[in-house]
Amino acid sequence: MIGADAVVSALKKIGATHVFGIVSIHNMPIFDAITRDGTIQIIDCRHEMGATHAADGYARATGKTGIAIASTGPGTTNTVTGLYEAQYASSPVLLITGQAETGFYGKAQGYVHEAEEQLPMLRTVTRRAESVRIASRIEDTILEVANDVSSGRPSSGAVEIPIDLQYAEVSESGQGFNPVNPEMTGDLDRAVALITGSRKRIIIAGGGVTYGGASDALTRLAEKLQAPVFMTPNGRGAITEDHSLAIGNLYQSRKLHADMMDADLTIAIGTRFQVGVGGSGAALKPPGKLLHIDIDASIVDRVHKSDASLIGAAAEILPAIDAAMNPQPCSPEFVEKIQTSNRELRQKLRKRLGTDYEGILDAIRELAPRDTLIVRDTTVPAYNFVNQLLPIYAPRTFIGPNSAAIGPGLPLAVGAAAGTGKKTVVVHGDGGFMFHATELATAAQYQLPMVICVFNDGGYGVLRGLQSQQFEGRYSDTDLGVVDFAGLAESMGVTGVAVETLTEFKAAFGSAMDRAGPTLLNIDMRKLIPMQGSILPAQ
Repeated sequence: MIGADAVVSALKKIGATHVFGIVSIHNMPIFDAITRDGTIQIIDCRHEMGATHAADGYARATGKTGIAIASTGPGTTNTVTGLYEAQYASSPVLLITGQAETGFYGKAQGYVHEAEEQLPMLRTVTRRAESVRIASRIEDTILEVANDVSSGRPSSGAVEIPIDLQYAEVSESGQGFNPVNPEMTGDLDRAVALITGSRKRIIIAGGGVTYGGASDALTRLAEKLQAPVFMTPNGRGAITEDHSLAIGNLYQSRKLHADMMDADLTIAIGTRFQVGVGGSGAALKPPGKLLHIDIDASIVDRVHKSDASLIGAAAEILPAIDAAMNPQPCSPEFVEKIQTSNRELRQKLRKRLGTDYEGILDAIRELAPRDTLIVRDTTVPAYNFVNQLLPIYAPRTFIGPNSAAIGPGLPLAVGAAAGTGKKTVVVHGDGGFMFHATELATAAQYQLPMVICVFNDGGYGVLRGLQSQQFEGRYSDTDLGVVDFAGLAESMGVTGVAVETLTEFKAAFGSAMDRAGPTLLNIDMRKLIPMQGSILPAQ
């Protein structure tokens, strides 16, 4: 057994079914060991940033720790954005990378791919990054970092392994993979008293519910309280969005927020109240008293002062609350007011789309089964209808860049589709798509079940909208030219279809859903009836 085999032993204990990366002279032993073992599938991505985003998408869709493998130096610098996004999104992603031979490490003698400051760089975008200096520590180090980043509120991590240690003889470690959550702390009686003493309650469900396996517990609690449930982007699917109590991702709508201001209690679960652009999230104060439930104690009171808090996993805390109380249901008049406001706002937002985009929205939901994964990039269609109007029915089926980065959509979807084998619909803009367009070749190589919808307006549509509002109508550097993405897809072995009308979209999307492998729809936004009004989130 050599050091590379120790890596495989650790990955098997972690439960990895797939790894994402690019082979290089400083990680070849690891790739060879994975191939010899034969129990983990390697997904050969086309860029290390794409591989790290793919590991992130795999983690969010499957609930497992995502594994990316890169080479030292230039390979590892390429992973930084993916690690940053995973850290931002509280997603457990572990990077395993090579490093120069131990005899040359730290001597700055120009060893190939030398990266003397790689470890401190990685520590800026991870919870924990370690360098292995003794071959016998390879497996233990990987498991220690994996346990750390997969415990509590998840994050990203990294381990670098010098190339000579990957070839060194080692013995198998006895350490295991046992991530732990903190035990519940806080005043449960105080929390129950706040709930039972209120009659106008709202619930805000975040990623701590969906990714923490607490969706069923949340649904039971919401039904017991008869409380409307708002969801953050990471929390979408925490309660199925065709449930009568589901309001969806509309908490930051000023109109809806104004209509809920007479609530006497907000129950926030697994959300850090991400403040968003310009601090808008901080400005929207939760109505009434605030009960904040989160696995990370440092989150509580950071944005909004709580009246009570419980620290721990939502899957443990919500049943404890449920068992400890027999509350009066919410005021029916209050609930009806929120539901009516929700319906009116959605009708307004749908009308703003125009008939073509409204038809596209409905076609996606009609033709995609309930468990279809929906992956969106930071793009005009996402802001206008995917983020808020496209119903999501289950946890871990809605994924996107939490950091509002442009471009991660396609590789996130690669990881999600590979890890689950489920049909995965990607909603992309042309500007962001060009960041990782080469991952089309990855989708083709593994015949991933993806439907890639590229809404093509020849530029950065979101930024154009912002420029029109801020610079007296002047645009600069947001026009990119119109690319034939259907032709590009075909050149890489992906079925490509040009779409110019709503009728063509329905036909092409239906065929793509029936096709086993990947399909790209190049949707010419210039030919569709344009959307009206702001491209920013609902106001």
